[in-house]
Amino acid sequence: MEAGRATILASAVARLKPPRATLTHDAPAAVLAPPVADAPHAEWRGLPDDVVARVLVRLPVVDLFRLGYLFSPRWLDIWRAEPLYLHDRQFASPRIAAADVADAIANVLELHVGDGVQFVGVQGENGSDDDDDGDGGGGNEVVGADGHDSGPGVAVELEHEAADQGGGVVNNSDGGGVAGRRRLRFPGGVGADDGVISDDDIYGHDDIPDGGYEIGRVYSFRVETTRWRADQLHRWCAALQRGRVREVTLANLTMEGHPELPQGIRDCATSLKGLHVFFFTMEADHIDSLVNLRVLGLYGCPGMILRALRPESEIRVLTIDFSRLVDVLVQTTRLRSLEMHNNVVQGTVVVHDAVQLRKLHLLPPTRPSKIFIGEAPSLRSIGYLDLFNTVFVIKGIVIQAGMVLHPPKMRSVRILGLRVNYTEMGHRVPREIEQILKCFPCLEKLEIMRYDEVAPEEGLLKADDEHIYQGNNFFRDLGCFSHHLRWIYLTAFRGGKYELALGKAILDEARAGTMFKMLHPQGSYTDYISNQLWWALEHFRMTTPNHAVRDRHVSVILRLRKAGGLPG
Repeated sequence: MEAGRATILASAVARLKPPRATLTHDAPAAVLAPPVADAPHAEWRGLPDDVVARVLVRLPVVDLFRLGYLFSPRWLDIWRAEPLYLHDRQFASPRIAAADVADAIANVLELHVGDGVQFVGVQGENGSDDDDDGDGGGGNEVVGADGHDSGPGVAVELEHEAADQGGGVVNNSDGGGVAGRRRLRFPGGVGADDGVISDDDIYGHDDIPDGGYEIGRVYSFRVETTRWRADQLHRWCAALQRGRVREVTLANLTMEGHPELPQGIRDCATSLKGLHVFFFTMEADHIDSLVNLRVLGLYGCPGMILRALRPESEIRVLTIDFSRLVDVLVQTTRLRSLEMHNNVVQGTVVVHDAVQLRKLHLLPPTRPSKIFIGEAPSLRSIGYLDLFNTVFVIKGIVIQAGMVLHPPKMRSVRILGLRVNYTEMGHRVPREIEQILKCFPCLEKLEIMRYDEVAPEEGLLKADDEHIYQGNNFFRDLGCFSHHLRWIYLTAFRGGKYELALGKAILDEARAGTMFKMLHPQGSYTDYISNQLWWALEHFRMTTPNHAVRDRHVSVILRLRKAGGLPG
């Protein structure tokens, strides 16, 4: 069970953006130049508090408590005056044993939060910082649960050690320490772990007057790979409530089944705006109690998922991964982004009267039997439409090759992803794609993904293959080709004859300035096929009637495809 969940977890968290301190932890170790006589490292203590704050928010937790004192004896005050972005990956260090990480997380969290969030208002001109002699103490050690140094132990007595270094915790706003400085404010916080969204109109701004700041606030709490017990989870939740946590990512790797969402998380009702949970059960009342929730990610979570799609829901961004669904109805909702990864959908996805919806991504193997899109005037990105298995309906009209009715137009869509089965569709592929593109005259970016292997009937490409679609005039006079479409990708490219033929048909109509990429997965074909492809494209470039391609005003790029969603 645990191994399977860890695989699912790794797939999902790869799409979440880590905070800056985690990026620092993953970066190669930096080597400080030795100090010189006239510029010793102690001069760091002359840095202004705002500059020190920018350094501290980039330090992983263990390094923070070892090195913070180098920058200021009041480093703990400065640290607590910045929002906390706590990620368990920052504890992946030889100094902390895996069995002790859960307690270390609780200790750091409790130290930062203290008795709860305190607001510090604007200081007058007479407000002054306490002078310090720059002496400070040594680095904070990571100590055991009994408060004594125990080698790999956990950070427990950090507050006491910090006080010994001249960095007592700020608990008032009398003008001393960092209470006398103006903390710089950034949209969403510096290095915010924004998960799937970072727009301020999604999360909004906290009600903090200009010039003021909060002490002990938690913006992001992420526990992904740490094994925890119920008592440790209780400590986390109690501190998160006091810290008015803004975003939580929590994975259950050890508890059997799918326990209910912890009550402590539900009790963060007014502060919590982003929630990503793995292998819990989400019931309707769990979502209803989180009145300010704007971003919700459910990964392997049964329960009332569709409650988040109801008109009364305040959720703006919804991600569903590794779940089983029937019909999905996005109607009269405030939802702006719906992403569904690795799901089994045994029914229809309906989008209608969704005036705020901007992104609809159904990533493989999510494959509904039908997608119906009605009124969605803000929709900008759609992916991936399965041209073989899914019926695509726009405003009541089925979109298919050879249709008599004029296809309706969706001028708001700028990005489109299609999935193609060349083996089953054969020479229907370019006709089906052409018919779909008629619906999107303002399209700017197109991805066509192959999801089948090259069958013997198709065969692998050769440099001297004829242009089997030459003269068919596919994609001619399409609005998107004539005006807007400038990024075209053939992804999961496997070197089949039909893939190359489709690429040539597209290049016959590509305009100057277009970037055309053929992206192949690792090991999808041999170097011999790669060379054959290069020579085939060079020969095509010399013979195509398209002057933009012949004169190299269209970029043709062959590249290894990295994992991810629609190409950026």
